[in-house]
Amino acid sequence: MIYYFPNRPILCPPDPKNPLNPKPNFLNKLDNSGQYIAEIKWNGDNTLIHLDQWPPVFWTRHKTRLKYTPTDDVLEELKRWRDWAGNAILNVETLHSKTKEIKNTLIIHCIMAFRGEYLIGKKWGDSRAILDKAIDEGLSGSHVQVSPVWKSGFWKLFQETDGTVREGIILKDPKGMLVFSATQIRDVPWMKKFRKPSKRIGAF
Repeated sequence: MIYYFPNRPILCPPDPKNPLNPKPNFLNKLDNSGQYIAEIKWNGDNTLIHLDQWPPVFWTRHKTRLKYTPTDDVLEELKRWRDWAGNAILNVETLHSKTKEIKNTLIIHCIMAFRGEYLIGKKWGDSRAILDKAIDEGLSGSHVQVSPVWKSGFWKLFQETDGTVREGIILKDPKGMLVFSATQIRDVPWMKKFRKPSKRIGAF
């Protein structure tokens, strides 16, 4: 399977009126719309794992090989995914080099190809349904985990992130279309990323 750039969320301030001292109104409005679900934004490496080769190939969003050697435990869990999902591409957050507290952990956010077929023209919710089925079949393990999702309580979830290991949250519209790109990363408007505020000018 050819390289497939991951969709990337648009970075948004947690409160457009006061980015460095956010109030809950903006996130509550998105929460109450019923349009989005939320995931944790981890401080890791956005990675594509191609399971059509073994050992699996880990790619960064810059189309370079990730400098990470999976442990036997990680490979054992990935093999279970390969047996179940076939020639698949997993979009994961690799928690290893950037975090001291968590090592050798892969958080799956999206499956971008499943059993040899790209999910082009499918909705993110379709991809999530596959991951939910994988959870039901016991594939979410100690090292290769499917990201949990929240359907409400976005402000509370955002407040509970620490800005370091858990950088913030990402809101996703399940109706958002998966966009194929083999040449560049695409920011997609149906995903919105909210990081903890920073005192650096222009950062949030």
